[in-house]
Amino acid sequence: RKPTSPKHVAMWRRVPLRHACRAVSTRRAPVRQKSGVVASRGDYSPPVSRRGAAAPLMLPTYLADARGVERFDSISKPDGVLQLSVAENQMLTDLLVPKLRAISAAPLADGEAAGLFEAPMIYYQQTHGMPGCRAAVAGHLTRVLSGGEYAFDPDRLIIGAGCNAVLENLIFTIADAGEGVLVPRPYYAAFEFDLAARADVQVLPVSIKRGGFEAASYYPTPESLEAAYWSAFSRGITPRALLLSSPNNPLGFCYPEEVVRACWEWCESKDNLHLISDEIYAGSVFRETPEGQPPWTSLASVAARLERSLGDRAHIVWALSKDFALSGMRVGALYTENDAIRTPLQKLNDLAQVSSSAQAIVERLLSDPAEASTLAMLGDGTGGSSVGSTRSHSYTWAQVMQHENCRRLNNRYEKLTAVLDAARIPYLPAGAGLFLWLDLRAWLEPTHVPIRNGDSDVPITIAE
Repeated sequence: RKPTSPKHVAMWRRVPLRHACRAVSTRRAPVRQKSGVVASRGDYSPPVSRRGAAAPLMLPTYLADARGVERFDSISKPDGVLQLSVAENQMLTDLLVPKLRAISAAPLADGEAAGLFEAPMIYYQQTHGMPGCRAAVAGHLTRVLSGGEYAFDPDRLIIGAGCNAVLENLIFTIADAGEGVLVPRPYYAAFEFDLAARADVQVLPVSIKRGGFEAASYYPTPESLEAAYWSAFSRGITPRALLLSSPNNPLGFCYPEEVVRACWEWCESKDNLHLISDEIYAGSVFRETPEGQPPWTSLASVAARLERSLGDRAHIVWALSKDFALSGMRVGALYTENDAIRTPLQKLNDLAQVSSSAQAIVERLLSDPAEASTLAMLGDGTGGSSVGSTRSHSYTWAQVMQHENCRRLNNRYEKLTAVLDAARIPYLPAGAGLFLWLDLRAWLEPTHVPIRNGDSDVPITIAE
């Protein structure tokens, strides 16, 4: 049968979704009667636009309503869902809620009353973020992402409503409709939506898997990138960026320094090809060299060790939704040193600004010193935090929270891997983020379905 929706057209013909929308639009519209007069076909108005109807189809089925399903509870909802498709850290409520409440009840600068809201906050703010918030974020990124090696400039930051918002705006300013972004497989499934829904840019999967089941088999190489790059050109698509997720979602590890450096050098060897480093899990690295994992290395650290700047074609995105478990606050950050795109980014951010009150909370979260009560709670023998015996003014609250977050993530990781080891289920050793990559091929029946195999249209089996 011929396809009847943009998604079906895209799958049937292997064409970009925007072309699929046009294909669907060529179907005949129904003829309506108006007072006995046949209406022209051109005045038919569907209840939703074609692009509006096509947008949800860009998400995998399991993500389309992932946040709206009724979750499992052994007492109140025993038939609910065990939600594994949303990357959300729910282990920090006991730290976050008291701190947020304390910030909200803090005395105002004028001393008149308690509360977070200052009078100037009722008016428009700078579109790329309030100065205090940007300064706090820049300081945090300098500490956490680069370990103090690279100084993040607050004036080069864009604070927007989540990592996906600032990423979409960045793509909008460096790529035109119909161009592409290279993304090593496997990758965060919602990248397809984030890059295509409004920016109309295509995700170009980079096939990497080689050798056995180990981390190095998933590292992008100049050879794999080169193959995907020229394959895109052969299909009439111009790649404009390479998007790296490090720490990686869903593989759960950090790319070694030499891999990040090789990817950057490869991008710079191409004409007008950007490198975007998604470092949203940089503060959730819980196992490193002593446990056999590569140490965390930001793109900013690579720049510092090369004694250079990031330049016009290297950009970093980060957010509070993972490291701080604040996915509901919707605060993300883009760092770019490209002066040519700064003004467009600031204007686009009009559509994704963060509220004054949220920015004020972020400023305090990232810059407040650690309270003695917090240190006591975490260093009391049950918490086990090594910062508990240190004087509070030596650490920010964010540093203490991050330390405890990583301790809890590691504890959860050890419990999960113990169960997998007992069941003899293979997995890639992980050390960052919220993910564990399992090898379930032994339990999968070979089922032949037309799954896109990287740059090839050759069907593969689910087990493969």
